Amino acid sequence: MATKKYECPHCNNTNKLILMGYSSGTFEKICPSCDSKLEIILENNELNILVSKKEKKRFIKDVKIPTDYKKYEMELPNQNMAKIIALLILSSSIMGLVTGWSLVIGFDSEYDEYNNINLEIVVKNNTSDLENITILFNNIEMNYEYKENGTYNIYRDEPQKDGTFVRLFGVPPGKYLAKIIAPMHKNATMEFFVAPQDSNLRLPDTDEGIEGINRFTFIMEEGSGDLFLEENIYLKISSWCPNLIFLFSLLGIWGAGVTYKLQSYKNAQIGAFFSVLAMGFLIIGPILSIIALYYLKKHKNMFTASFKN
Repeated sequence: MATKKYECPHCNNTNKLILMGYSSGTFEKICPSCDSKLEIILENNELNILVSKKEKKRFIKDVKIPTDYKKYEMELPNQNMAKIIALLILSSSIMGLVTGWSLVIGFDSEYDEYNNINLEIVVKNNTSDLENITILFNNIEMNYEYKENGTYNIYRDEPQKDGTFVRLFGVPPGKYLAKIIAPMHKNATMEFFVAPQDSNLRLPDTDEGIEGINRFTFIMEEGSGDLFLEENIYLKISSWCPNLIFLFSLLGIWGAGVTYKLQSYKNAQIGAFFSVLAMGFLIIGPILSIIALYYLKKHKNMFTASFKN
């Protein structure tokens, strides 16, 4: 396919004209370099370049601002309020970290200074209550007093200066690994946590302890071997609750940084919300975070002014 080269009379850029089989004619083209409109005349295999339309120069007229016009001053974000809100979220999140750590060490701490908690161990199988058993707490054989209906009260004999013994029922608060050995049955093991509480919590209707709190039931299976029973609710909480609190607290600290830098109103709200869930010092942290959420909504325009949200 035949082509002809030509130069734009405005910018001297070399362009091509595709003839498409024509030997003569008039063509309108636009220079790709300067956007000038050109009229190209092809005659006797020669090109004549004409400017189709003269370019008009644009003139910008100077505009004078009246002297009585008030100069616009851009509104700056309220940095002091941003710092206060960030401090509220940060304080709540740090309280959450402290609370999570106290839960971690609390379940493994010694509670010797607390009074003994009366503890009931219930041992039975699917058909009857079991007697003549051996009870081990942390691999130490415990003394017990059989009550009725497969219920055993744990006690220990405390030696006195005069050589006598005083029978003390119950155990100190703390974590225990209990093992029950019964003839013709599998050895049953359960790990549980006895929380600090009133020394003798009872249900008024049955005069029994509270299951999972100060009363633990072992359902035995006939046969030989070992049987591991489900741990109580306190240990279940200890396995996942501190980790969630740490996660929520870290998200709250991130939200405090976002608020301090006025980066994003939405992310600041997310951080403050998770600092509520961190449950720092149970209620103090959530109260601080709720106050922070209130002031975030009230002063959300400071994020718009920062041009960063």
